[in-house]
Amino acid sequence: MSVPLAQAKGIAGPQTVLQGRLWARTQTALGHKTHRLGGPGWSALVIEENNVLGCIWYVPYGPVVEDVEALETAVKVLRDAASHEGVGWLRIEPVVADGTQPMSAPRVRSELLELGAHEAPRDIQPRRTRWIDLTTDPERILAGMTGTNRNLWRRHRDKGLSIESSQDPEAVEELIALNHASAERKGFVAHDADYLRAVARSLMPADAGRVYMTFHEGRVVASAFVYDSPSTRIFAHAGMRPEYRRMRPNQPMIAQAILDAAERGSSVADLFGIAPTDSPTHPWAGFTRFKRSFGGDDVELAGTWDLAVSTARYAAYRTVRAGRGLARNAREMMLARN
Repeated sequence: MSVPLAQAKGIAGPQTVLQGRLWARTQTALGHKTHRLGGPGWSALVIEENNVLGCIWYVPYGPVVEDVEALETAVKVLRDAASHEGVGWLRIEPVVADGTQPMSAPRVRSELLELGAHEAPRDIQPRRTRWIDLTTDPERILAGMTGTNRNLWRRHRDKGLSIESSQDPEAVEELIALNHASAERKGFVAHDADYLRAVARSLMPADAGRVYMTFHEGRVVASAFVYDSPSTRIFAHAGMRPEYRRMRPNQPMIAQAILDAAERGSSVADLFGIAPTDSPTHPWAGFTRFKRSFGGDDVELAGTWDLAVSTARYAAYRTVRAGRGLARNAREMMLARN
């Protein structure tokens, strides 16, 4: 089942951690300049990023607006401010809810096209994700999970597993270690450790982040880093020791984190990203099935969009991006022939 953009006002909008003051603090710690803009019916946390073509402004899961009219105003104000700062283009991910009827993602995208926006070459934050309604009793939350996941949570101690959580920023080192172990085994690049440390130092002391860990015989065998706003718990990062896969230490840990989010008063658990299609051959099909096993609904958001401020610089960016794509395709064709 797919749910339109913004199930209710405030769930994925004003209270998302990615548009909050703590996320601004995180970005400052990472060396990014930030701006806070807003007006009647809208607000935006803007993060400055730089590339070879100059400065761009990125608004993660924003601007947050009450309706389409506010979106139009937000785009105009953001463009004018960006132009004043010499910015090449804006990258936005609007979240819209009018407080009575949720705005569908297709309608938001249609409005963005009318405003002159272009779909970005790739989405930054997930366009499709999985939300679990936490405004109910724990048994109903558990009932939404598969029977396997319920049993793994209820009987994890029988396997010698224990689950703990911490708001000590040092706890993120366990997740970093697991990510690096997985990266070495599978041949991919692990998430930047300094980034995870900066997020932990900003969010965790303010009760806006927590690291969950599954232990076996005193050893951390699975870990997850969640971000919290007053309304939403985002399951942002996770890792597991591959040699413990058969023990399935992830499932009881995530189930516990979902139940804890409900107990703390969150409205939604956002499992943060599923495959953009329902094709069983998609590279993300496996972890999409995994996330759906915890219940909830698929949610479609507007996606990531670009708004040119300097037409020439944005055109140059698209040209460079297209050239990289052609070069990558050529390399893949050559490899396929050899």
